Amino acid sequence: MIQTELKTIKQFQKRKIQVEKELDDLKENLRNTERKHQETLRRLEGKFFEEKVQHFSVNKYFVY
Repeated sequence: MIQTELKTIKQFQKRKIQVEKELDDLKENLRNTERKHQETLRRLEGKFFEEKVQHFSVNKYFVY
């Protein structure tokens, strides 16, 4: 009986290590995704601002 419990504990410890590694990998992937998202957001905001300024620069010479 003690041998069975010891085996169960060892299996649990191995599985715990695997699950912790999977969690670390998921956290790393989430950080990378968040970083890429922020970079994309900044790029799109900059592009929008440039287009807005360009649109304003062109249209300020026209009287409606």
